[in-house]
Amino acid sequence: MTHIIKATFVAIFSFLFSLTVYADNHMEAPQDAALEIYQCNFSDNKDINDTRKVAAKWDKWADKNYTVPYAGYLMTPFYQRKSDFPYDLFWLGVTEDFTSLGQAQDEWAAKGTKLAAEFDAANPCPNHAAIYSFTVRQPKNPTPDGFVTIRGCTNNEGATQPDFAAANSKQNQYLDSINVDSGIYYWFMGAGSGIDQAYDYLEVNTHSTLKEWGITPDNFLSGNPGPNDLDELRECDTPRVYAIEYVGGKTQN
Repeated sequence: MTHIIKATFVAIFSFLFSLTVYADNHMEAPQDAALEIYQCNFSDNKDINDTRKVAAKWDKWADKNYTVPYAGYLMTPFYQRKSDFPYDLFWLGVTEDFTSLGQAQDEWAAKGTKLAAEFDAANPCPNHAAIYSFTVRQPKNPTPDGFVTIRGCTNNEGATQPDFAAANSKQNQYLDSINVDSGIYYWFMGAGSGIDQAYDYLEVNTHSTLKEWGITPDNFLSGNPGPNDLDELRECDTPRVYAIEYVGGKTQN
């Protein structure tokens, strides 16, 4: 496995993730980011606490052995169908770019063999993929841990980047109006993600608490739904929600 920074999932994304023309045009200059994700299952008689113990060792290892910033997070299912996504645990690693990700992976392969075996003993991870991400919305007040809502989206034919920029701007204004301080990111799956993808990209929403997560559906049910501009530009599947926690990493060069 490979892993990075003490800040929240949201804070790391706010600092590292790229902004493109899909994003609200009031944001700052773009910054790219490269991620990796592992899909894992717990070994017999193992649980999240066993993984956390290994991750604590890895955090100390990362400070001494990585030469590039790399942040590690654990994601566990909260709202999810096991039949659709048969995994107990996801490891998410965040770096500034793919060169940095490759550097961290080289260093892990060269020096992390013992810890890798401990991770595998707690939770084998048969799938490993790279991700390119950019920011649509940055939270104003990021928190240490939280919840992530993910759904796969496919753009309709004819949808343009200016269309998305305008639609995301309206969405961000709506979320501000109902006091939802969420982050929104688009993930494009890369190497290792599988031959048959049912979507163009993943839309990722972050919330600090489940209470904040619940504000948007409550507004929809009470007659104050968000703008439907994005719905006219794409089709998205059913959302799933994961708890996410920062477990450490290398914070600076």
